[in-house]
Amino acid sequence: MNHFFTVLGGMGSLATESFVRLLNERTPTNKDQDYLDYLVVNHSSIPDRSSYILDHTQPNPTDQLVGDIKKYSQLNPDFFVLTCNSAHYFYQEMQAATSIPILHMPKLAVEEINQINPTAKKVGILGTPGTIKTGIYDQFIIDQGYEPVHPTPKILAETEKLIFEDIKAKGTVDKDRYHNILKQMQNDMHVDITVLGCTELSLAQEQAPDHPYLVADAQSILADKTIELAMRQQNKLSL
Repeated sequence: MNHFFTVLGGMGSLATESFVRLLNERTPTNKDQDYLDYLVVNHSSIPDRSSYILDHTQPNPTDQLVGDIKKYSQLNPDFFVLTCNSAHYFYQEMQAATSIPILHMPKLAVEEINQINPTAKKVGILGTPGTIKTGIYDQFIIDQGYEPVHPTPKILAETEKLIFEDIKAKGTVDKDRYHNILKQMQNDMHVDITVLGCTELSLAQEQAPDHPYLVADAQSILADKTIELAMRQQNKLSL
């Protein structure tokens, strides 16, 4: 392959599968050769990012994340796609390890909010406790002129159950739990749109999109940006 990109996944595996499915479904195709060229690294054994962010005595995923970047940079992809929001806590160390661009999912997601809701002022953030605690999304939201709104401990606890107990542990999406979380963000926190800042939440959105709440689905946005960039670099889209 002359031009291809590399997906750094496995965090978690079902969310990575969802991302790849979106890539294939949304790529304009008429034949096999129209699909994008890419590699998927499903490194599921990387220590949990949120656990380490919350407690630095837990296993540190940095070396493995940076190691993957160094290893797969040797194949010379056009760019990397990191399909884990919490892993962006380690983004600077990862990008410093290679000259190959790593798409920044939180930044891309926030930049798309204006297209989804041009009148938005208050932007809610849902994700793992690690993502919320470290404010991975906060500065990007502020830079775009919005007010970031974190979930209450109650909403965060429900979100954690959805991510870790339902999806990661059981491989299922609790539709009612997911919809109720979004309802609380809109009605109780008075947000104008909610960022889905965890790829498990993106999986929930893919499987249970039948709700009236505005969301900025980070993984979905990343998929669209990946397709756009890859098609240009693989000469599948005229400039």
